[in-house]
Amino acid sequence: MDGLRGVAVLAVLLHDTGMGGPYVSWSGAGVDVLLVLTGFLTTLPLLRRATATGRTGVAGFLARRAKRLIPVLLVSVAVTLTVCWAFGSPRVIHDLARQALSVLPGHGGWAEWAHGRTLGAVPTTDSPLAPLWLWDITARSVLAWSLLLAFLCLPARRRLTAVTLVAALLVAAATVVAARGALPGIGVVTSMRTLALPAGVGAACLVHLAERGGRAVSRPAVVLLTATGLAATAALAVSAVLGGGGQGGDRYTVAVVLGAALLTAVLCGDRVPLARLLSGDLLTEIGRMSYSLFLLHLPVYWLLRRGQPDLSSLGLFLVGGVATWFLSLLAHYLLIERLAARP
Repeated sequence: MDGLRGVAVLAVLLHDTGMGGPYVSWSGAGVDVLLVLTGFLTTLPLLRRATATGRTGVAGFLARRAKRLIPVLLVSVAVTLTVCWAFGSPRVIHDLARQALSVLPGHGGWAEWAHGRTLGAVPTTDSPLAPLWLWDITARSVLAWSLLLAFLCLPARRRLTAVTLVAALLVAAATVVAARGALPGIGVVTSMRTLALPAGVGAACLVHLAERGGRAVSRPAVVLLTATGLAATAALAVSAVLGGGGQGGDRYTVAVVLGAALLTAVLCGDRVPLARLLSGDLLTEIGRMSYSLFLLHLPVYWLLRRGQPDLSSLGLFLVGGVATWFLSLLAHYLLIERLAARP
């Protein structure tokens, strides 16, 4: 999972340098994969705990997620505002401060979130605070789904097969609705960004059902999983290019999201070669810091573009990527990991 997350965040960092031109967009696909993994890694631990103890432990789970996500969010906002204060204009600082304040208190409200409009002032892609819109929609979605899953698991106790099947069917229904372009006014169902998280939920449900079966993976099953994973990877990559990162139409959106969800589920199988391919130290380390990299890369890029306007896309990726990596190392190991280790 960390390796796949590392590939996704590298795709976002590449896209935001302008590399690939107008015909290839990796950002949407990278963000979709990150959201699929968010839904997956939110759901599977809750299902496992509910199976083992009869309770999801949702309060402790959300507290642990908050300890990991909120500090680096505040650090990224502080770094952005400091950099813009030192190298920008008062107008830039005013606009960025307004954007930050529109996100941090959840100014958009739950009604806005339900229709896919999550921010009072949506930052543009040129803004160093542009990743904050994703934080808002992800935080609300994770909170809503975690509480819903805990509520569904209450009467089931440790017999969660029915709950898992119902959740998977609901996700499948939402996918069909999105693919057909129905319910265009409900962003939580049909929006590309919000479709990715329930797809990850569905993948987690399928993996949990397979875990409850307790059967060893046979050699033919490994071959089937490998072929399925390769097909999902191909569908994800081709759709990301043809659809401009999932933004070129519903069919490309659904292919990106379902390809990522299927690949995520396949990677949980034993002895799957794709899992070994994504388990390299560099990729997994990038994946562990993916959230910090995602939030901090745009302020770094903004500063480099302002100081070196003639810097090439490749130069921006190499110099900006290394600088973002260094800042993310500091944020991850000096702040996030230390807070996570505290009771």
